[in-house]
Amino acid sequence: MVRSRPANRRELIIEAATTAFAARGYENVAMSAVAEAVGVRPSALYRHFANKEAMLAAAFEGYVLDLREALAAGSEGDRFGPLIDRTLAHRAAGRLWIREARYLPADSVAVVREGLLADLDAVVAAPGDGAGARVRSIAVLGVLLSTAMHATESAVPPMRALLSALVSRAAAGPLAADGAPVVAPRGLPRIAKREQILAAAVELFAARTYDGVALDDIAAAVDLAPSSIYNHFASKEEILASALHRANGFVQVDLDEVLAATDDPGVALHAIVERYAGFAVRHPGMTQAIVSEIGELTERESAVLIDAQRAYVGEWVHLYGSVDHADSSARRVAVMAAITAVNQLACTPGAPRGAERAALVTAYGRRILGVDGARAPLPRA
Repeated sequence: MVRSRPANRRELIIEAATTAFAARGYENVAMSAVAEAVGVRPSALYRHFANKEAMLAAAFEGYVLDLREALAAGSEGDRFGPLIDRTLAHRAAGRLWIREARYLPADSVAVVREGLLADLDAVVAAPGDGAGARVRSIAVLGVLLSTAMHATESAVPPMRALLSALVSRAAAGPLAADGAPVVAPRGLPRIAKREQILAAAVELFAARTYDGVALDDIAAAVDLAPSSIYNHFASKEEILASALHRANGFVQVDLDEVLAATDDPGVALHAIVERYAGFAVRHPGMTQAIVSEIGELTERESAVLIDAQRAYVGEWVHLYGSVDHADSSARRVAVMAAITAVNQLACTPGAPRGAERAALVTAYGRRILGVDGARAPLPRA
């Protein structure tokens, strides 16, 4: 008996690839694993996709198209409801936007990304907006994508109400700080070669991914012979580990300073949003690395950093309890929404840049948490 080929095999492949890339990361998924998930031989994938990159491109484009269609289905009274529903139905797929799309050519990603952001601009636009609509669009998207970055589970109706409240906060505006991006001064470079190597590597990792950067590329960026890198670092992994531990140390010390300066949890929360937003705006490459590259380290070292991140978020959640008395799950969802929105505002191409813009990013982080002076209590998660 001849076995017929499903008419929707391409769609089945894209669905399996999306699930695998979101769960394990693009670099850790082989074509054979996708083929096994679909129940075909690896050779069958090549009838539909030239290579794994083409499969990722189709998965990313399909995810963004789903979001655009859901946004278009919104109504005057519920502009974001279908979009929230689609996001919750495919939570993990948001990692394609946050982490995995970096493996695709930047120009093709920009075209796909711009389509969704332009659609969001049209929904959140207000008279005399200037650049404010785009800033709010990125903030809204950050809230939605945050659901892919944590494991808080909830029944769909309560989570939908919670996300709806958070999205509404991000979309409201304009803020007084909205406006054209300000260009920051170039600044003075560090003179120590080790510091120059770290700085160059972080920027290269953000632009081309950790796996897409060789030690030769880092050496060329700081005008060193490749062999001279080993006078400062034993390996590329050590460079990444040094950068990530430095970033973690920075935000942890910042948190300690904030907590030491007040005995009011609400004041501390207000301040730590500003501190974190300032870090993310000044160091978008390092912020991207924190989100995307921890998995490149050894299991033991990545576990140390992940535990530190969770503890850091837990401190925000604890402080937030003095401001909003929703259950801890709802507060954690809100905190992750604020942090992810800040990260998106700092890292998205075309988003505000420069230390002067930290006030704007801070304002959106506080608004999402509802600590900007005009808040409504969170629904329970």
